[in-house]
Amino acid sequence: MIILLEILENLNYKMLGLGAPLEKDDCGYNKPDYSICQTIRCGISYNQASILCSIFQKYTNTQLSNVSKEDLRESEDYYNQLSGKKPAINLVYADNMSSIHFKYDTDIISIVKSTTNRKWDNLNKCWYVDNKEVVVLLDKLSNLCDTDNAKKYFQEKYKPIETVESEVKESKKLKLITEQKNNLINLKLKYHAGFVAAVKSLTNRKYNSYDYSWNIDINEVNSLIQKLQKFEKEIDFSELQKHTSKEEVKKEIILKTLTNNSITPFSHQVEAAKFLLENKKAILADEMGIGKTLSAILAANNIEGKKLIVCPASLKLNWQKEIKMLNSTAKIGIINGKTITDLHDCEWYIINYDILFKHVESLLAEGFKSIIMDECHYIKSINNSGKPTANRGKVALQIANNTEYCFMLTGTPITNKTKDIFNLLKAIDHPLTIKWFNFGMRYCNGYKDRYGYNFDGYSNTSELHEKISNKMMRRLKTELLDLPEKIRSFIPVEIDLKKYTSLFNDFMKQRVNLTQGEQLVRLNALRHLLAIEKIPHTFNMIENLLEQEKQVIIFTCYQAVVDAIVEKFQASKITGDCSTDQRQSVVEDFQKGKINVLVCNIQAAGVGLTLTSGDTIIFNDFDWTPANHLQAEDRIHRIGQKNNCNIYYMYAENACIDYKMSEIIEEKTKNINNIVDNNNSSMFELIKKSIDKMI
Repeated sequence: MIILLEILENLNYKMLGLGAPLEKDDCGYNKPDYSICQTIRCGISYNQASILCSIFQKYTNTQLSNVSKEDLRESEDYYNQLSGKKPAINLVYADNMSSIHFKYDTDIISIVKSTTNRKWDNLNKCWYVDNKEVVVLLDKLSNLCDTDNAKKYFQEKYKPIETVESEVKESKKLKLITEQKNNLINLKLKYHAGFVAAVKSLTNRKYNSYDYSWNIDINEVNSLIQKLQKFEKEIDFSELQKHTSKEEVKKEIILKTLTNNSITPFSHQVEAAKFLLENKKAILADEMGIGKTLSAILAANNIEGKKLIVCPASLKLNWQKEIKMLNSTAKIGIINGKTITDLHDCEWYIINYDILFKHVESLLAEGFKSIIMDECHYIKSINNSGKPTANRGKVALQIANNTEYCFMLTGTPITNKTKDIFNLLKAIDHPLTIKWFNFGMRYCNGYKDRYGYNFDGYSNTSELHEKISNKMMRRLKTELLDLPEKIRSFIPVEIDLKKYTSLFNDFMKQRVNLTQGEQLVRLNALRHLLAIEKIPHTFNMIENLLEQEKQVIIFTCYQAVVDAIVEKFQASKITGDCSTDQRQSVVEDFQKGKINVLVCNIQAAGVGLTLTSGDTIIFNDFDWTPANHLQAEDRIHRIGQKNNCNIYYMYAENACIDYKMSEIIEEKTKNINNIVDNNNSSMFELIKKSIDKMI
């Protein structure tokens, strides 16, 4: 709970009133704190409020035992954010001249000396300024100092004598200048404390120090107008009215007639294309297998000018193929080591995320009208300041910001944590991304620990779903496609637990002394051991399925499992060391029925591939991230599948690591589903029930 400024001020007076400090720290402040706090006067600044909260925490076990230490910590952070770390200005009111107190600063002194009626008090080390000039002085100082509370305190005390000069009463109003960019409104106004307070009370706002302006969410314009009513004699905010939310009649989107196509889009793909064109910048988050690629191509095909597609390296040839299916005459350039200038007269350009940073200048110079980011969760990585941590994210956002149309495609907009979606929303200029700190505290269960702020959680998930739903189209296969059933089976297998038990017991004994990183290394070693121990059982499952004349796909996290299956069955593989051409060749051979056993790394082959010739998948082991399982499953459960899909999960009986993995994935899946689909169902409920019976 935030402690109000008035309460902090009273607590300070109480502590000062206990007298000068004694030798023991049990009566009033100690000597250093007394020296600091006796200078904190009426109308304390946010900066000083933060200092008081910090100091008070020392006394919560003695003189201030009725004050919550947690509340003081929360208030300290809150006032520190509000202050912007500007130096404090304090003011003590008197009838004719009020005293101004501040730490020595030549710039501040210079501004104080610009007043007509002022004098220096050498004894108290402060300036006295005529009350008629105080407000003007505080306004001048506002860019250098934290003057909000000093001004508020003074205005509550000072009652100017009514003057006959009506011009003083009817002073010229400050003019608010506004400019709209997508869903953001930029506000410019000469400093006015009431205006600043009104803007700061909004949920989504950001201050631009380079031009002293504010950005706010267009959906909060009505709220700001209401808050500014009390200042209507001082501020002309009529320009805000043109940004008030009104129901606009959207023009019907009519797509170009297709003439050189070898495929006809489904009605739900046409609907998605229109959604993208209407919004210009949006996320298409349909479940995997519904056909997002064709929807985005269909939308971009209706935009004049050059188009850029950014995707994983393994999918570049697939995008070229899909574009040709919709428009056989399309001129397409694939960017590998070459520069854009080497690709002549192209309308479509395809590049992978990993080399974006090498071509950023030429990409920006090319002036693309539209950009499609496939598997856009590749740019999710951010730090605790809300900045992208990888080059791919930095460059992708830079290009998106300079492109009129931006289509973000992913079946898993949140792969693991709520913050995964922040960069995706930033790419489409969503108002929720105006200020990362607000987003993190509101939706990522942000809190401060000894290492700084932590934004790795989930909070207010239903509210977040509601706020992003107008810019994100999300539909499930069950809503749109008459696909066959997906049947999951969880197969318990017996393994030799001797080595596992020894490693596990050793881990449990030592884990209190291990760092988080060291614990993760130990846990991954246990997972790796389980994956290898399950290989013989996976062999048996493959052999049984081959006898039934099935094409079998095996997913794993480990190269050792891949190597064992390739050697045993002369299987084909898709892993991180396969080239783009090799992957495409394997996919085509599998779809033609030339491959019976295909073993894949869960991350290398989990996105963008269509393997509907097969209807059976075996997961030899678990990944930490629930979205990776869903992505992998939907390589077979998508448009073109005619048979029921059988998914087999192998888990080691009596090995609690497999159980713990399922628990972690269960919890993550529920939170992700609540934000993206507004429900809390989970694909792993079955395995949890199965293993609960076992333990």
